[in-house]
Amino acid sequence: MTPSNRPGLRRRSLAAFAFLEGVILPVPAELVLAPLCRLEPRHWLSLAWLTVFWSVVGGLLAYLVARWGMDSLVLPLVKQWGYEAELTEVLELYRQWGVWVLAVSGLTPLPYKLATLAAGASGVSWPLFLVAASVSRASRYLLVAWVAKETGRMPRGYAWLGWVILGVLLCALLLVI
Repeated sequence: MTPSNRPGLRRRSLAAFAFLEGVILPVPAELVLAPLCRLEPRHWLSLAWLTVFWSVVGGLLAYLVARWGMDSLVLPLVKQWGYEAELTEVLELYRQWGVWVLAVSGLTPLPYKLATLAAGASGVSWPLFLVAASVSRASRYLLVAWVAKETGRMPRGYAWLGWVILGVLLCALLLVI
Protein backbone atom coordinates (compact mmCIF):
# COMPACT_ATOMS: atom_id res chain seq x y z
CA MET A 1 0.00 0.00 0.00
CA THR A 2 1.47 3.35 -1.03
CA PRO A 3 1.00 6.60 0.96
CA SER A 4 -1.36 7.86 -1.73
CA ASN A 5 -3.74 4.97 -0.91
CA ARG A 6 -3.93 5.86 2.79
CA PRO A 7 -6.50 8.62 3.46
CA GLY A 8 -5.41 9.04 7.09
CA LEU A 9 -1.83 9.69 6.09
CA ARG A 10 -2.95 12.11 3.37
CA ARG A 11 -5.01 14.09 5.89
CA ARG A 12 -2.23 14.18 8.49
CA SER A 13 0.24 15.30 5.83
CA LEU A 14 -2.14 18.04 4.67
CA ALA A 15 -2.65 19.19 8.27
CA ALA A 16 1.11 19.26 8.91
CA PHE A 17 1.79 21.10 5.68
CA ALA A 18 -0.93 23.70 6.41
CA PHE A 19 0.40 24.21 9.93
CA LEU A 20 3.99 24.62 8.72
CA GLU A 21 2.84 26.97 5.95
CA GLY A 22 1.15 29.10 8.59
CA VAL A 23 4.29 29.21 10.74
CA ILE A 24 7.35 29.11 8.52
CA LEU A 25 7.06 27.20 5.23
CA PRO A 26 7.38 29.54 2.23
CA VAL A 27 5.24 27.27 0.04
CA PRO A 28 1.43 27.58 -0.17
CA ALA A 29 -0.71 24.74 1.19
CA GLU A 30 -2.62 24.71 -2.10
CA LEU A 31 0.16 22.54 -3.53
CA VAL A 32 -1.07 19.73 -1.30
CA LEU A 33 -4.75 20.67 -0.96
CA ALA A 34 -5.59 20.87 -4.68
CA PRO A 35 -4.22 17.45 -5.68
CA LEU A 36 -5.92 15.83 -2.68
CA CYS A 37 -9.25 17.42 -3.64
CA ARG A 38 -8.81 16.11 -7.15
CA LEU A 39 -7.94 12.67 -5.79
CA GLU A 40 -10.87 12.67 -3.33
CA PRO A 41 -13.50 15.02 -4.81
CA ARG A 42 -16.22 13.83 -2.40
CA HIS A 43 -14.11 15.06 0.55
CA TRP A 44 -13.14 18.47 -0.82
CA LEU A 45 -15.04 20.35 1.88
CA SER A 46 -13.53 18.47 4.82
CA LEU A 47 -10.06 18.77 3.28
CA ALA A 48 -10.52 22.51 2.85
CA TRP A 49 -11.67 22.98 6.47
CA LEU A 50 -8.80 20.85 7.73
CA THR A 51 -6.42 23.12 5.83
CA VAL A 52 -8.12 26.26 7.18
CA PHE A 53 -7.95 25.05 10.77
CA TRP A 54 -4.30 24.05 10.75
CA SER A 55 -3.20 27.09 8.76
CA VAL A 56 -4.88 29.38 11.30
CA VAL A 57 -3.33 27.43 14.20
CA GLY A 58 0.10 27.75 12.56
CA GLY A 59 -0.52 31.44 11.97
CA LEU A 60 -1.53 31.87 15.60
CA LEU A 61 1.76 30.31 16.70
CA ALA A 62 3.68 32.73 14.44
CA TYR A 63 1.59 35.61 15.83
CA LEU A 64 2.38 34.61 19.44
CA VAL A 65 6.09 34.16 18.74
CA ALA A 66 6.23 37.62 17.13
CA ARG A 67 4.15 39.15 19.90
CA TRP A 68 6.60 38.10 22.61
CA GLY A 69 9.82 37.32 20.79
CA MET A 70 10.12 39.59 17.77
CA ASP A 71 13.62 40.87 18.50
CA SER A 72 15.15 37.66 19.84
CA LEU A 73 13.47 35.00 17.70
CA VAL A 74 11.85 36.45 14.58
CA LEU A 75 14.18 39.20 13.36
CA PRO A 76 17.28 36.97 13.16
CA LEU A 77 15.39 34.47 10.97
CA VAL A 78 13.84 37.20 8.83
CA LYS A 79 17.30 38.66 8.25
CA GLN A 80 18.80 35.25 7.51
CA TRP A 81 16.13 34.51 4.88
CA GLY A 82 16.30 37.98 3.32
CA TYR A 83 12.74 39.10 4.11
CA GLU A 84 13.63 42.30 6.00
CA ALA A 85 12.25 44.67 3.36
CA GLU A 86 9.03 42.69 3.02
CA LEU A 87 8.48 42.58 6.79
CA THR A 88 9.12 46.31 7.09
CA GLU A 89 6.60 46.92 4.31
CA VAL A 90 3.97 44.73 5.97
CA LEU A 91 4.55 46.41 9.35
CA GLU A 92 3.97 49.78 7.70
CA LEU A 93 0.76 48.46 6.16
CA TYR A 94 -0.37 47.36 9.65
CA ARG A 95 0.28 50.85 10.98
CA GLN A 96 -2.00 52.23 8.26
CA TRP A 97 -4.70 49.58 7.95
CA GLY A 98 -4.55 47.36 11.04
CA VAL A 99 -6.04 43.88 10.94
CA TRP A 100 -7.38 44.44 7.41
CA VAL A 101 -3.88 43.63 6.15
CA LEU A 102 -4.22 40.11 7.51
CA ALA A 103 -7.74 39.72 6.13
CA VAL A 104 -6.56 40.69 2.66
CA SER A 105 -3.22 38.86 2.81
CA GLY A 106 -5.00 35.53 3.00
CA LEU A 107 -6.31 36.17 -0.51
CA THR A 108 -3.18 37.61 -2.10
CA PRO A 109 0.35 36.46 -2.93
CA LEU A 110 1.61 38.36 0.15
CA PRO A 111 3.24 35.67 2.31
CA TYR A 112 0.79 34.74 5.08
CA LYS A 113 3.56 34.14 7.58
CA LEU A 114 4.83 37.70 7.15
CA ALA A 115 1.31 38.99 7.79
CA THR A 116 0.96 36.86 10.93
CA LEU A 117 4.37 37.90 12.22
CA ALA A 118 3.59 41.55 11.56
CA ALA A 119 0.21 41.18 13.29
CA GLY A 120 1.94 39.91 16.41
CA ALA A 121 4.68 42.53 16.26
CA SER A 122 2.23 45.38 15.76
CA GLY A 123 0.02 44.32 18.67
CA VAL A 124 -3.19 43.39 16.84
CA SER A 125 -5.56 41.82 19.40
CA TRP A 126 -5.65 38.04 19.20
CA PRO A 127 -9.47 37.79 18.82
CA LEU A 128 -9.31 40.10 15.80
CA PHE A 129 -6.36 38.14 14.52
CA LEU A 130 -8.30 34.86 14.75
CA VAL A 131 -11.35 36.28 12.98
CA ALA A 132 -9.35 37.88 10.16
CA ALA A 133 -7.11 34.83 9.69
CA SER A 134 -10.06 32.43 9.72
CA VAL A 135 -12.11 34.41 7.21
CA SER A 136 -9.21 34.97 4.81
CA ARG A 137 -7.91 31.40 5.00
CA ALA A 138 -11.41 29.93 4.67
CA SER A 139 -12.13 32.10 1.63
CA ARG A 140 -8.94 31.03 -0.04
CA TYR A 141 -8.89 27.32 0.74
CA LEU A 142 -12.60 26.72 0.15
CA LEU A 143 -12.25 28.31 -3.28
CA VAL A 144 -9.12 26.34 -4.14
CA ALA A 145 -10.69 23.06 -2.97
CA TRP A 146 -13.90 23.69 -4.88
CA VAL A 147 -12.05 24.56 -8.10
CA ALA A 148 -9.82 21.49 -7.75
CA LYS A 149 -12.87 19.29 -7.21
CA GLU A 150 -14.69 20.78 -10.18
CA THR A 151 -11.75 20.33 -12.55
CA GLY A 152 -11.86 16.57 -12.16
CA ARG A 153 -10.10 13.70 -10.52
CA MET A 154 -6.37 13.35 -10.59
CA PRO A 155 -5.43 10.15 -12.42
CA ARG A 156 -4.49 7.52 -9.82
CA GLY A 157 -1.27 6.72 -11.64
CA TYR A 158 0.04 10.23 -10.94
CA ALA A 159 -0.84 10.53 -7.25
CA TRP A 160 2.79 9.73 -6.33
CA LEU A 161 3.89 13.01 -7.96
CA GLY A 162 2.42 15.08 -5.10
CA TRP A 163 4.42 13.06 -2.58
CA VAL A 164 7.62 13.56 -4.55
CA ILE A 165 7.03 17.34 -4.71
CA LEU A 166 6.27 17.47 -0.98
CA GLY A 167 9.41 15.47 -0.19
CA VAL A 168 11.62 17.72 -2.33
CA LEU A 169 10.14 20.85 -0.71
CA LEU A 170 10.66 19.51 2.79
CA CYS A 171 14.25 18.51 1.98
CA ALA A 172 14.89 21.99 0.57
CA LEU A 173 13.44 23.52 3.74
CA LEU A 174 15.74 21.42 5.89
CA LEU A 175 18.74 22.54 3.83
CA VAL A 176 17.77 26.21 4.26
CA ILE A 177 17.29 25.91 8.02
